[in-house]
Amino acid sequence: MKGLAILFEENHTVTILEDVEKEQLEEVADEETEAVLWHDEEIDWDYGY
Repeated sequence: MKGLAILFEENHTVTILEDVEKEQLEEVADEETEAVLWHDEEIDWDYGY
C-alpha cells in the first residue's frame, strides 16, 4: 500500500515522503525519528489544507 509519510526527527527536521510503500518506512525511520504520520491516500496539495 502506497501513501504519504511525514517523519519528525529529534533535531526538529521534518521529512515528507510521497508515494512510498508502508513497508519501506522501517528502512527510513530510525532511532532518531520521534514520530511518523502515515496517510494511506494521495494528498491533494492544490486543495489548500
